[in-house]
Amino acid sequence: MKKYIVDASVILKWVLEKEKEPDHDKAIGLLHAWGSGEVGIAAPGLWTYEVANILGRALPDEASQKMKLLLDLKMNVIDCSEQMIRQCLAWMKGCQVTFYDAAYLAAAYEIDAVLLTTDDKFREKMKKDERICLLKDLGK
Repeated sequence: MKKYIVDASVILKWVLEKEKEPDHDKAIGLLHAWGSGEVGIAAPGLWTYEVANILGRALPDEASQKMKLLLDLKMNVIDCSEQMIRQCLAWMKGCQVTFYDAAYLAAAYEIDAVLLTTDDKFREKMKKDERICLLKDLGK
């Protein structure tokens, strides 16, 4: 079974308006594939902080409801191991990325998965790491 780590940019598409979100259909398709057992989905625990922060700022009246929907999915959470922390710090130094972004990629390595994101700048900084797939390229 193909396994994906999804970052906040993908998770948000599950609860934001289709008209405002490029590749919304691909994100929803992934969610359906996970629901039917075709793929595995996980994320590091920091997803809740990132997503709640964005929802709370952008949609304060709907943030609680949207977070509940996401939490009710019971997505597998990858805890940050000592090895993941060391790897994230190395990527921060070598590739000039944030620990937050690196944590998603470290989680992908931890469980032998692919990081699914919409963050092309991160992908470029990571020298197009083979474990990073842009949502727009999913299924290609």
